Amino acid sequence: MKHWPLAIKIWFVFAALLLCLFLMMASVLPYLLKSFFTEQTYAMIRDSQQQLNFVADISDKGHLELRDDGGVGLKMTLPTDQAAPDDDSAAPNDDLADGRFEKVQPTGYMGGPAIGHLLLVEGKAYFLNSDRSLPDSLTKRLEQEAAGQLKALETNAVKVDGHILFYAISKASNGGSSVLISYAWSEYRNEMTGAMFRNLLLLLIAFMILSSIPCIWLARYLSGPLTRMKRQVKRMSEGNWHEPFESGRRDEIGKLSLAFDEMRQRLLRQDETQQALLQNISHELKTPVMIIRNYAQSIVDGIYPRGTMEGSVDTILQESDRIMERIYELISLSRLQYVSSREVPHQWFNIADVVQGTVERLRFRRPALHWIVELPSWRIHGNVEQWRVVFENLLDNQIRYAHRQISITASVDESRTRIIEIRNDGPLLEAAMLKDLFEPYRTGAGGQFGLGLAIVRQILTSCGAQIEVSNEQSGVSFRLKLAKEDRE
Repeated sequence: MKHWPLAIKIWFVFAALLLCLFLMMASVLPYLLKSFFTEQTYAMIRDSQQQLNFVADISDKGHLELRDDGGVGLKMTLPTDQAAPDDDSAAPNDDLADGRFEKVQPTGYMGGPAIGHLLLVEGKAYFLNSDRSLPDSLTKRLEQEAAGQLKALETNAVKVDGHILFYAISKASNGGSSVLISYAWSEYRNEMTGAMFRNLLLLLIAFMILSSIPCIWLARYLSGPLTRMKRQVKRMSEGNWHEPFESGRRDEIGKLSLAFDEMRQRLLRQDETQQALLQNISHELKTPVMIIRNYAQSIVDGIYPRGTMEGSVDTILQESDRIMERIYELISLSRLQYVSSREVPHQWFNIADVVQGTVERLRFRRPALHWIVELPSWRIHGNVEQWRVVFENLLDNQIRYAHRQISITASVDESRTRIIEIRNDGPLLEAAMLKDLFEPYRTGAGGQFGLGLAIVRQILTSCGAQIEVSNEQSGVSFRLKLAKEDRE
């Protein structure tokens, strides 16, 4: 999947989410829909009973009167063996002999289940609808359940030959023995559940198909800037550093574009400094090599440019040391960059001893300088040789630019971070130089290049320490922020 196009990945995620949703719906929704339509069926049954708010009154003529909520009378003819003879009554009708309405009662709601009614009066059952759809065994069971019912209204369900019958048993409102049983089969519930589930399934499938359109748009919206950045990075790899990264966005892609542009500017500056380095190295090395060659040739010819053999050879040695110093700096920086991620042997040592030893070795370069060294006996865990290189390069820089004094002091801030501050009373640094002072191949004052401060930052970064430089009223201050107090 990691090699798929972004549009396919996004659509796949959407489709997977929708599939999970569909599986959840397929497992849960049928039960929810059945429960919902079961309650709806019971509600319709109860509503139909309310329309037949009956009072079981048997008249002298053998008629049972049922009244609905609108006061309309519904007359039922009882069997002839219970009805009193009446000259005004109509002739017996076979359709009414089993106790049906003279007018057939509607059997259900528009679009709802077909609801039947069974009336129990004085131990006899009368169907109020024209279709007697209940078997005799079920009718007797309902009669027995109605006889034992204590509440005025109860609902229940029974399974008959694979079908479910929902019914409600309601007793007469006048406290008599008459009972009205309204019922409906489960076909309506099953049909509505199946229809609703099919419609939701079709809707989900259509949504999955239509979701591909916004997925493709979203993929193009997200991948467009990435594609442009890819082309720009490729041009950068070919040496074209000058085209900026511009996305015009403020989201994560815009931030990524800004980060790439900062990298481009940094690489551009580094490329410029490396070009300048080649020029400086060629100049720095060409001059001492020419001096060494000329002096050596003069000695071979019997001429001593310094007046004596010893003075001329001493000049050759000084220029050789100058070349060796530059080569050593280049090798040190390259070696530090190579082993920065590798482990070096660490041990516990006293940082004050390292600083004091470095001061004693470098003091002779300018004997007139006044040194102030006030360091506590801090023990740190690290590589002694690397820390010695740090202080050698820093103090060499201080000696080069200090006027009369160099001070080395220590303190601990509120966060228990240990700070070593090295100050000199030399000239202040320019603002542009403060920003890039620790960059590799930085050209210093007088046009001389140096790698000492870049080596210092490289070592401190690998040790988890930091270095800052700032201009003070009395000169320039370098602050080394060590880690919090270590426990030996």
